[in-house]
Amino acid sequence: MASSLVLPTPAQLAGHWELKQQDQVCSLELLEQANALGGDVACVAQWLGDKPSSWSPTPDGIWLMNAEGSGITHLNRQHEGEYEGRTRSGGVVVLQRKP
Repeated sequence: MASSLVLPTPAQLAGHWELKQQDQVCSLELLEQANALGGDVACVAQWLGDKPSSWSPTPDGIWLMNAEGSGITHLNRQHEGEYEGRTRSGGVVVLQRKP
């Protein structure tokens, strides 16, 4: 199955996104340049337990990583424009592309 997955390019995923946990929403920017993050990163850090500073596409999702390059959480692709992951405390977060 893994051989059928295609690795998206940073350009394909770059843009405006929202990370949601229950009824709370944080704005997040996936920047193509250096795979940096923008938007309300402090808001996202509250849920993830660490401040994400970069991201990386994977064949089945997106990794959010801290300043040291260690993975904080992997967001699994649910369908086009929607990814789901878990926080350190076990909560579910959903990353959705903003229209």
